[in-house]
Amino acid sequence: MEKEEFYIYGTSRFKEKEKELKISIEEAKKLYLSVNQNETENYSLAIIYGDSYIFNSILLYDLKTGIYTLSGIWINGNSGEINKIKTDKYIRISLSNDLSIYYHDVPQTK
Repeated sequence: MEKEEFYIYGTSRFKEKEKELKISIEEAKKLYLSVNQNETENYSLAIIYGDSYIFNSILLYDLKTGIYTLSGIWINGNSGEINKIKTDKYIRISLSNDLSIYYHDVPQTK
């Protein structure tokens, strides 16, 4: 299985990847909100994995191990397909001193 690329929100690589996708971060956020209007949780976006924006409700990054869990709401950046994924799958993210995981908050709907 080919290893998927990931892009951390707030980095230049994330911005470049977003330009390659048919669906922008703002459109992905609208798609997320369109199917989750009654959710009580606040979701955030931290990464693009492959071609999917991954929104999740809690910080799924372990600073000690560098493990970022891939569970959450996945929105395909090309098709707009939305999937709720619960998985034990993870990626290792090694953060340098000048980089941290940035979150793009999705406001809670009322």
